[in-house]
Amino acid sequence: MNIEERLQCIVEQPRAYVYGTVEFVNNEWIFFDDEEEEASLVEEIAEQGIEWFHCGHWLSGQWQDQGAVATDLGVFPLENGDRIRFRKRLTYAYQQWLAALPDSTFFQFVQWLNSLGFSLYDCLYCYNGLLFAKSSGVNFIIYDNTEQIGSIHHYYERGRASSDRFEITLNSGERAICAQIG
Repeated sequence: MNIEERLQCIVEQPRAYVYGTVEFVNNEWIFFDDEEEEASLVEEIAEQGIEWFHCGHWLSGQWQDQGAVATDLGVFPLENGDRIRFRKRLTYAYQQWLAALPDSTFFQFVQWLNSLGFSLYDCLYCYNGLLFAKSSGVNFIIYDNTEQIGSIHHYYERGRASSDRFEITLNSGERAICAQIG
C-alpha cells in the first residue's frame, strides 16, 4: 500500500489542514492563513487540492485559474472571505520514512502516536537513514502539537527479518516505547 492509500485508511488526523480565508487582491487570489497570519497565492498552495467550506460542509476540489474550485458537484467561483483549507505537506524525508514502514508497523505507529496526543502532521523534523540505504540504524523525528514536544528515536533493521522499535521522550520528561518485531 502506498503512502497516499495509507493516509486515506487512517482516521482524520488533528492539525492535518491549514485553514484560512481568500481575497481577490491586485488580480490575484490570496490565501490568509488563520494560524500563521501569513499571506500566500492560492495557486501556489493548492497544487494537491483544496477544500472549500460551503453550506456547513467541506467540499474537496481542484483550484481553477479563474478563481473557482472544481468539485464533484460542479465548479464554484470563490468570493472574498470564503473559507478554504488544504492538507499540510509532509516533508520528503518524513513521507519516505512513513512509506518505508511495513503496513502493520505504520498503522501501529499511527495509533501509538495518536494515543500520545500527536498527529502525523505535527512533524517538525525527520532524519531518515533509510534514504541512505542503511540496513540498520536510528531515525530521529521531532513532533510538536503546540502543547508538548516529542522526540522519537526509531531503531530499525532491514534485511531477511525486519524490526522496528520506537522510543519517545516528551518535553515533560515522560518516556514511552512501542516495539513492532518482524
